[in-house]
Amino acid sequence: MKLKGMNKQGLGIGMIVFLLGILSFFYWGNQKEIWFCDEVYSYESANGFEQDWPAALVDQWMSGEDVEAFFAADSDSLSLNDITVRLYNDHVPLYFWIFRMVSFFAFKGSGSIWIGLSINLFFYLIVLGVIYRIFLYLTKSPMASGMVVLFTCIINRLMLEQVTTLRMYMMLLCLELLLVLSGMWILHRADTGTLSPGAFISLFVVSLMGFLTHYDFWIFYAASAGIFCLWLLVQAFRSGKWFSAFSFRVVLAWVGNFIASLLMTIVIFPYCRWNLNQGKGGTALRALFDFSAEKWEYIVWGYRRQVAAVLGEGFPTSLGLLLLFGCIVAGAVILYRKSEQKKLRNLSLTVLICQAYQLVVCFTFPGASEERYLWGPFTIMVWCACYGGFLLWQQLFSFLPKQNLSGICKRIGAVVLVCCIVIGQLTVMDGGHGIAYLFYGAKDVEVLENHSKTPWIVYGSVMDAYSYYDLLIPERLCFLTENDTPEDAAAIREIIDKEQFILYTTEAYYSQAMDFFEQALDKKLSGEYLMRSTNLLIYLVSDAEK
Repeated sequence: MKLKGMNKQGLGIGMIVFLLGILSFFYWGNQKEIWFCDEVYSYESANGFEQDWPAALVDQWMSGEDVEAFFAADSDSLSLNDITVRLYNDHVPLYFWIFRMVSFFAFKGSGSIWIGLSINLFFYLIVLGVIYRIFLYLTKSPMASGMVVLFTCIINRLMLEQVTTLRMYMMLLCLELLLVLSGMWILHRADTGTLSPGAFISLFVVSLMGFLTHYDFWIFYAASAGIFCLWLLVQAFRSGKWFSAFSFRVVLAWVGNFIASLLMTIVIFPYCRWNLNQGKGGTALRALFDFSAEKWEYIVWGYRRQVAAVLGEGFPTSLGLLLLFGCIVAGAVILYRKSEQKKLRNLSLTVLICQAYQLVVCFTFPGASEERYLWGPFTIMVWCACYGGFLLWQQLFSFLPKQNLSGICKRIGAVVLVCCIVIGQLTVMDGGHGIAYLFYGAKDVEVLENHSKTPWIVYGSVMDAYSYYDLLIPERLCFLTENDTPEDAAAIREIIDKEQFILYTTEAYYSQAMDFFEQALDKKLSGEYLMRSTNLLIYLVSDAEK
């Protein structure tokens, strides 16, 4: 892809955008708190095989450092195979291998949030560079390209959700984007009547990485390969040659590439066959034959979430879809009228891929709708809408009769549009409260840190992965069962000299816990509600007589 616009201005704006992206990443990264259970499972899957869950050690006083050891890489070997074996019926392992390697080489003995954030940063910067380059090619305007990156990758709630979640979603977006670009590269080479080894090597590498990153990538790959190959088959049919057409040979090469990447995936992670046959694949296949009214509701939910993810929870769905698809359709019409056939084809196929993926994922939800599985295609759709919007913007101002008037109106309009987008996105972000999984609004970590020297007790059947990262804070911590055993009572008596302790429990167990503590300590206690930590309530328990 030759970039005629990559002059000093293009390079300068690119560097500014890159720097802003890094600054934005560290700004939001420093606000990151771990409360989402899947983020805890990232640590558990990558490093937790070295020891049991701390909650399994009931009636034993430990420290936050003991809990952190569970989150950290402590052994002397990478033990990637241990991760592979643990994931046989769960996820594919590439992200967790990377998580383990980053933990092992850069954060040995630490359960830092920056293990996951540093992985996200790597793939985030790739996306920034790729999107800036694409739009510089499409628009020939460094300023417009920089603005697209700024508003879709930096000042953007949807991107920040993927950036700040300590899971594989940023990596997944990057690979989905690169998969689409690999497909476009193959189509471009097919137009010239040549098979490019580089294009198919790129397709193989991206496919293999994607297959090992998330099972939903398999759906995205199926949508991409199906739509790209269908286009090639249509070209073969239109040529009149059919099986002897060059585009048909390209399809055969794609099929061979898929078989090679699939076989390599199975060699690297043979357990994926179980998940495809009996696990997630089996569940999705059964869901395909369920045509209940609930399925329609999931599809409608997907479009509601698409608008909410981009424009905010309160934005009308119908208006949001009109804006999103209106820009895309308008851009497609303009490209058609300008006879920009290849750009029109790439835009249309990309939108079809995202829509096919979204419909399949929403239709095969096993009973719980999860927006994070749609983040990647939502983001790609935003980029498609931005391109369509740019073309529409140019077309609107081309109708003005005088060049000077057109330039002035375009600059004024650009300022107004920029202000509206910035204000809109800042409102959607709501100081971070609008960013999924950034932090839990009801929980004040600073208050918990102020009680780090106070003993903490987790009571009942509440090995709650959502709140597990909180437990790195205290200097003394104990897990108690709800059975109120003599061993539980003995553990409680170890803090009989303390005037206060922190209690993590559920509302259902609170009264039982307080009665047990009073009996074990032989004194009257009072509990002050502090806050909520997802599924658990936090109390400061004190001696009622003081």
